[in-house]
Amino acid sequence: KKMMMAKNQGGKPKSNGLEIRRGEPEMLSSDPEIRDSGRTLFLCYPDEEDRQPPPKEDDDDDDDDDDEGLQPPTSMAAACLEHFAGDTIIHVGELYGDTLSLDQAPWGRSSSKEFQERLAAEYHCILKMKLKNNWLHVRDTLSVWKRSEMCCLVFGGDDDDKGGKAGSDASSSSGSGVEEAYYKYIPPEEKLPENMAAPCVAHLFGPKSNDKK
Repeated sequence: KKMMMAKNQGGKPKSNGLEIRRGEPEMLSSDPEIRDSGRTLFLCYPDEEDRQPPPKEDDDDDDDDDDEGLQPPTSMAAACLEHFAGDTIIHVGELYGDTLSLDQAPWGRSSSKEFQERLAAEYHCILKMKLKNNWLHVRDTLSVWKRSEMCCLVFGGDDDDKGGKAGSDASSSSGSGVEEAYYKYIPPEEKLPENMAAPCVAHLFGPKSNDKK
């Protein structure tokens, strides 16, 4: 599967004003025009089909039945994420926890486990909406993700631990009992609502705030 990049066409627009270019995920980091443009990465069912890398170069005799030179299929979405330098990603498809077939496709049928784990680790979701038309067995959504900033939290140890102990945590600093941990910082205005309820239990939240006078 090839990746297509659309950009605004200067001067006189052609048809819809966009230029479509064909390429591979590596273009996201190798082409300065793309890498430094601040564009948004749009992924729509990126891994619905396996991405087959080119075969390895081999000096052995050619054998049509020999698959040793073929590399295993890879995730196009994960490859794009590896090379993408921008801050915003739009994903269309199923995500973990949304699929209705956990036994067959726990990560959905749209993007790989590898991609979704890294997406959740390095980005945070700022918008998620269901598609207007879905099959009965599919729960595709459109979601927007923004690159997260990391912050360091320092935990001070007890005075009794300053001397260090055998088998102490390797993340402690110089045996002083001080421990550092890194967490994503999500600004309040970019946080999704934490309270969610199905209509059958929404009453447990109590009266709506707009009903109070």
